[in-house]
Amino acid sequence: MKFNSAKTVLIVSLTTLTTFTHANQNSELEQLRAEVNELRQMLQTQKATPIISVQVPHVPTANVITPPEKNTQAIFKWQSKSGADVNLYGFVRADAAYQFEGAKGMFNRINGVLLEGDPDKKSTEDRLDSTVNASRIGLDFNTAVGEKTLKGKIEIDFRGGANKDNARLRHVYLNYDRWLIGQTTSTFLSTETAPEMLDSNTALGGGTNRNPMVRYSGPINTSTSYFLSLEKGNDENRLPLLASKLKHEFATDKGVMTARGLVQEVRLRNENDETKMGWGAALGLRYKITPSLLFNSNYSHVSGDNKLLLATSDNVRHIQNGDDVELIDFDAFQMGLTYQFNEKLRGTIGHGALIYEDKDVITKDANKKLQQSWANLMFKPNKPLTFGVEYVYGERNTVSQQVGKDKRIEMMAKYEF
Repeated sequence: MKFNSAKTVLIVSLTTLTTFTHANQNSELEQLRAEVNELRQMLQTQKATPIISVQVPHVPTANVITPPEKNTQAIFKWQSKSGADVNLYGFVRADAAYQFEGAKGMFNRINGVLLEGDPDKKSTEDRLDSTVNASRIGLDFNTAVGEKTLKGKIEIDFRGGANKDNARLRHVYLNYDRWLIGQTTSTFLSTETAPEMLDSNTALGGGTNRNPMVRYSGPINTSTSYFLSLEKGNDENRLPLLASKLKHEFATDKGVMTARGLVQEVRLRNENDETKMGWGAALGLRYKITPSLLFNSNYSHVSGDNKLLLATSDNVRHIQNGDDVELIDFDAFQMGLTYQFNEKLRGTIGHGALIYEDKDVITKDANKKLQQSWANLMFKPNKPLTFGVEYVYGERNTVSQQVGKDKRIEMMAKYEF
């Protein structure tokens, strides 16, 4: 019989392996079972715990600058004892002015500019003034009341008292749903369409008067809203004044337009307690002509009021003309262009005027026409800081044709917090 050598070697090898395996069979099988059980447990553990694969991009180690870690925590909110959320805001402001000629004291007092020939006029010329009384601090708060939110504001500055150096309440009110009760800017005014002026008293032709009031407001549609308010008027009046405003916002953040109205009792205590009906009508516009150029304007016609608009307090509300009492009427306007040179620098040029109707020679010492122009630059190097400089030129003309001039340079530094 012939044997194939390869087959013979294979058969011998398998026989030897089988014999060896048979000799150790019992111990090998027990060890194998233990390993299989251990592997099964490892697989079950991996299925129960998902594995997250993280891919780390390759970053060169040379010249790597690690940015500072950003604070991602929520802004801290104060809470009052009753649980209302409270937000503190305000600014510290320092003002300085060099007045070539004008009125006594700082800021816009065009109606009190000393006239040519006044013996005290020299005291208002070539004078340097400074103050920090335009600094401001306020609290906004809100709390849930049922399904609505009750909001409120308390804001003060330091321009109160005879010397303009005492704390003064500016805004104090509660706002619930559509109702506002308290003191805030009169609904007849339109500060949102006033041109920018560095002067803290605002520009001639507008106003910032804040009255105690009850106001109701609401939307007409998505871009138009209305406001109706009963406000405290002149101290002599028995009844509150009624003011209204329509506010329309243009699409794509182009600006806003306002139309306002005013009706009030004018009580003449010294004229047999007679009463007249005073009224007012006004329009305002803020419109972005280009992304860098903004136009602002206001126009008002008012009869029988010397409180709401700036520079009207020196003139009376009415005059006696024979047996008849006539209310004083005036027109006021302001306009300005603001150009944004870059994200840090902007500038404004503007003009405002207040013109009275000529009623009677009895008002010969009263103001007939007030006007002023101004130009300013505002520099904002970063968010909390603003620096400004402004030149103002104004004229005061009386019924008797006397003239006074206002010429000054103002500078301002403000830190907002």
